[in-house]
Amino acid sequence: MRSSEREQASISGSSEPCSTKPDSEVTRSASQTSRWMANRTFRIAFGISVCIMGRREDIRFSGGGLAVGLVNQPNEQLPPPLPTPSVTKQKLIVGLAVDPPFVIHEPDGSWIGISVELWQQVANQIGLNYEFRETDLRGRFEGLAQGWLDATVGPLTITAQREQVCDFTHAYYVSGLGVAVLKSSTTGNENLIFNPAFFRFVWSVSKVALALLAVLAVVAILIWLCERRTNPTQFSGQGHPVRGLGASLWWAAGTMASVGYGDLVPRTLLGRTIAIIWMFVSLVLVSAFTATMASTLTAERLAGVSIRSLEDLRQLKIGAVEHSSSADFLRANHIAFTRFSFTELLNAVKRKKVQAAVDDEPVLRYAARNQPQLTVLSLHLDTELYGFALREGSLLREPINRVLLQKIHEPAWINLVAKYLPASS
Repeated sequence: MRSSEREQASISGSSEPCSTKPDSEVTRSASQTSRWMANRTFRIAFGISVCIMGRREDIRFSGGGLAVGLVNQPNEQLPPPLPTPSVTKQKLIVGLAVDPPFVIHEPDGSWIGISVELWQQVANQIGLNYEFRETDLRGRFEGLAQGWLDATVGPLTITAQREQVCDFTHAYYVSGLGVAVLKSSTTGNENLIFNPAFFRFVWSVSKVALALLAVLAVVAILIWLCERRTNPTQFSGQGHPVRGLGASLWWAAGTMASVGYGDLVPRTLLGRTIAIIWMFVSLVLVSAFTATMASTLTAERLAGVSIRSLEDLRQLKIGAVEHSSSADFLRANHIAFTRFSFTELLNAVKRKKVQAAVDDEPVLRYAARNQPQLTVLSLHLDTELYGFALREGSLLREPINRVLLQKIHEPAWINLVAKYLPASS
């Protein structure tokens, strides 16, 4: 299926202990920190899991996925290999559809891309005779089920539902979902005063501050009414109501800030009762103000779009490609979305028909690489494995798997992925 900071991992037979290589030592902005920490956690977990399985690896990441190859340790004692099953000499019909960077149709009619070139390497080593036939995503699986395709190539996500209509080879690429959104208007704008995001932030904070000031005024008036006759020295303002209200407002603000200078103290029973209530209420108000400030600063990092969970996705107008694994994911989690073809998907984001486009991360990153107004975020909500799809019960599965496992841990595989998905900074 399909799958934008892409990650690759190749597992080699190196004698070095299992380790995760750190990212380039660069200064990250505050808006990048949470994504960087999430990626780091995933990388460490992946490295630990491979170590536990008793395999060694050299993990290299380039933003959107992992190019994975596993190799047994040299000292592992295995029986002699079984004979490789023979393959048909008939010409195979291999279905594919344009899906950059995994399947790309050149102007001269040839096919290139990560999946296509990997298939060509595997097929050449096995000695398969084949021809490509262009179809669409749905046609790739219908062709296998109906018998007019022998195999399909592309970023095909291995799912339980698809396994019921075809056979998959071993996975050769690990990906995840990404979401494309319009970049924050702060990007590239060094003049903070004339930045629209700055005005949105000021307005959000002003609304909270005005509400807080209104509550302060109410409490000040109540204290002034209770204390102005019994405690004229501190709250009456020496006969000037404005001065008395000012002193009451000062007391309310000092109490809310937990400062309490002690220069003004209520003396009446009702005044002290209001003071006690105000002390507890002010604790809640200050905490709420702090939380609002933090959430406002976080939300402004992406022009008001903050996506950290499934619930955040439900609050947005989402676009996705029908019959894709991203559409299946959204549908399974009861998230409404608008259907587009992939060529229309990113244009819908730029034209603000939708707020975010969900699809496989490496596919989104490749498509958005020359569109500076878009940014692609990692959605750490789902993991996708790409494999080749074959007819149910195909005798090609075993010979393809044997060669595929060899290819995906060779340096040429890492170079192939890096050619189309260069390591991101």
